[in-house]
Amino acid sequence: MTKVPEALKAMGLNAFEVQQVRRVNIKKEQATVLREEAEKNDILLSLHGPYAINFSADKPEVIEASKERLLKALEVADWIGAYVVVFHPGYYGSHEPREALEIAIEAIKEVAYLAKKKGLKPKIGPETMGKKSQLGSLDEIIEIVKEIPNAQPVIDFAHIHARENGSLNTRKDYERIFEKLEEELGKKAFNPLHAHFTKVEYSEKGEKKHHIFGEGYGPKFLPLAEILIEQKISAVVISESPILEQDAIKMKKIITRLIKGAKKEELEKEE
Repeated sequence: MTKVPEALKAMGLNAFEVQQVRRVNIKKEQATVLREEAEKNDILLSLHGPYAINFSADKPEVIEASKERLLKALEVADWIGAYVVVFHPGYYGSHEPREALEIAIEAIKEVAYLAKKKGLKPKIGPETMGKKSQLGSLDEIIEIVKEIPNAQPVIDFAHIHARENGSLNTRKDYERIFEKLEEELGKKAFNPLHAHFTKVEYSEKGEKKHHIFGEGYGPKFLPLAEILIEQKISAVVISESPILEQDAIKMKKIITRLIKGAKKEELEKEE
């Protein structure tokens, strides 16, 4: 893992989301080396916390364990110099969506309080989720972020696309998201915007499978790239493709060519 920043720089990439999705297991010595390597190679770090987080679980002990996992992720993120910890908020389970949201907010507030008490700097980043059984619609993520002082939304565009039955195809579709973020959260959403992107297959239940560029799946990346450039939005876009670096390079290439004035028709072929 400590060699990743150097490899990313060689590819022309400049961000790395450290995966701690099974469990948080980076030791402090390793964290120090990773931090130094990231700084040396100008790589911005974020960290993805464990999947086994569920702040709206039916069982109180699951919520308590989730608090511990997120707090540990924030601690390790602080060690490595990551600016945000991404996590999945939970599932509706037996709760009505509003009830699940309120339960999750109260639990995350406790983590935020403990993190502040420990002096941990990384932001708390609840992610938009792709399955309709999961807590994490765009509106729900906005509500969570409004209630948590040191939080920012993590916008997974593929998840929104899948959850909303293929909603992101045009510039107008993306503008709806950016307008809502600006209206509801203001600068809190764009300092910088932390986003995930991949092509995705979905069913009536939502997200099904991630795909690489060129396989005929949405969402469209070009309209998003246009908005980021034209509105001068500071954004970190993490590839969630099955071949991470391949599509990260492809997205950067599209953005670079767009800035240089390439025709949309040419760039659409890249998708």
